[in-house]
Amino acid sequence: MKTNNKAMPVKKYILIYSILVVVTILLDQLSKVWMKGLLDGNRVIKILGNWMTFAWTINDGAAFGSMSGNSVVFFICTVLGLPVFGYFWWRARTRHPFGQIGFAFMIGGTIGNAIDRAFLGDGFFNGGVRDFISVKGFAIFNVADCFLVVGIIMICIALLFLDFDGVFVKQPKQAQQPADEQPSTEEVDD
Repeated sequence: MKTNNKAMPVKKYILIYSILVVVTILLDQLSKVWMKGLLDGNRVIKILGNWMTFAWTINDGAAFGSMSGNSVVFFICTVLGLPVFGYFWWRARTRHPFGQIGFAFMIGGTIGNAIDRAFLGDGFFNGGVRDFISVKGFAIFNVADCFLVVGIIMICIALLFLDFDGVFVKQPKQAQQPADEQPSTEEVDD
């Protein structure tokens, strides 16, 4: 599998992946607005029987509704995490585009959920996240969460198989010098 470690020009890199982040945020926010209108009240729409449904909820905890009631803490973690994601996204500039897209998805998904936490509560930093995709016995989540999970999977695949220095990428063998040109290992007496 051919890999590429040549960096894209900086302006082009920033433009392309900024657009991808913005599209990710827009898809998340628009889906939340659309589903809120569609699921007005306690309406549930069956997608795959009772196993997967659209059902509206506000999650003021972490993933899968755990640690409920700590939205301020999660917003602060998000604000602190975004620069870290941005740093790794920037470092990925010389890596495979698959991982770069994964970082853009993570940044967009994180910002999408941060918007909810910042503006949807009874005060700034005090909101929950709008969730509407429900999988019975597993979790309820949203489009931003999907982008986060897909982004993490893409980054892992790139780190393992696609980056030029990936864990499972065969490194090219170095050409060996002919025996008569190799440096001597004999000790020289002075």
